[in-house]
Amino acid sequence: MSYFAAILTAVLIGTTIYFLRVFRHKGIKPYVFVLLFAAKIVGGVSVYGVYTYYYDSKTSDIHKFYKGGLALYDAANDDFVDYLRLVTGIQGNQPQLQKYYDNADYWTREFSYGLFNDNRTIMRANALFCLVSQGNIFIHIVLMAFLSFIGCFVLFKAFAKIFKLNKYLLILSAFLIPSCWFWTSGLMKEGLMMFAIGFAFWFLVKLYHKFTIVSLLGFIISCSLMFVSKIYVLPAFLPAVIFLFIAKKMNIKYQIITFFSILALSFVLVAFSGKLLGYDIISTLSGKQNDFINYIELQEDSGSTYDLTRLNPDVVSFIKIIPEGLINSFFRPFPSEVNSAFMLFSFLEIVLFCLICIVAIMYFKKPDIRTNRFILFGVMFILFLYVVVGVYTPNTGSIVRYRTPALPFCAVILFALIDWERIRFRILYFKK
Repeated sequence: MSYFAAILTAVLIGTTIYFLRVFRHKGIKPYVFVLLFAAKIVGGVSVYGVYTYYYDSKTSDIHKFYKGGLALYDAANDDFVDYLRLVTGIQGNQPQLQKYYDNADYWTREFSYGLFNDNRTIMRANALFCLVSQGNIFIHIVLMAFLSFIGCFVLFKAFAKIFKLNKYLLILSAFLIPSCWFWTSGLMKEGLMMFAIGFAFWFLVKLYHKFTIVSLLGFIISCSLMFVSKIYVLPAFLPAVIFLFIAKKMNIKYQIITFFSILALSFVLVAFSGKLLGYDIISTLSGKQNDFINYIELQEDSGSTYDLTRLNPDVVSFIKIIPEGLINSFFRPFPSEVNSAFMLFSFLEIVLFCLICIVAIMYFKKPDIRTNRFILFGVMFILFLYVVVGVYTPNTGSIVRYRTPALPFCAVILFALIDWERIRFRILYFKK
């Protein structure tokens, strides 16, 4: 019965996508987007299967967040006002709510470092899904797949406004990068993040072309959701946003100067954040990294763990580890680390990106001024995100997940730098 209800929910959503005009794009048949939604569901079910039958279902991320949501939803049967307090956080410190928090495992972290606990966001999302699902986890998977699909769809629409690329290259960039498709389709924080970053970039593009209050509010709300979904993504995203608007009327030469200036200023801000912001970012990153390494070392089966230089809470140590972090984020898993089907697919994805990069070098096309701004925007976002992920994470499997927000931007940037007409001419020449 639970399967039937989930299938019926998927069919209703798929029908809505097919007939609703908002899910249309010139030159693309409506059924294409229905198929892409179906692909999201397949990805979500696959993630569920991995975390149910490959990992320990009692402690795996999907199940602990799902059970946390059920614990919060229990309040709806007792007092619906308390349920609203739990899912919104408004007046969430009422004493009668503590029993629900206690039943939601992983609601609190042993070491918070004063940071928002983004585990709570996915639990709250599951509690909201329960209003529709009544606790049916398969309906949760369908609903998360739909949210992720919407995020990918608006990201696709934003890409189409900026990059003069074949529509199927845009679809590939936004929807079908393998690890991005897989990890953002499941009942995890990555699905909410994909929804948030899609809308954040969509509203950013709208603001870039024309300022409206609606677009500004949409951008602020999307960024807020991005922050509470995956806390490390927004700090990597905002400097690139600042660059985009500062460089809006600059030629390519000054865009590049501004790009490196913001990189330098951002580094100074992080390095001296304790004095400038009253919050030491490097100390926090060091503490979280060392906690992660210590946790991994205590596990009997460390899986895809690798040796990562420990970060000390000082600027020199941070400078030394940045190259290592970038290499980890861009190129792991290495060939020697391929010990499972998941690692093999991730490795092949890296190889594919490297091949596309080689093609972009061989058939390079100089972008126009406006496109160049968005390319530099994407590069800045990727660099900041990859530094954080690579410096913090001593596990290849985690890196593959954590870098997913940047992968659509990696793909569309590389595609935009390729002269497709030259390639087409070369193919036609050899056919003759």
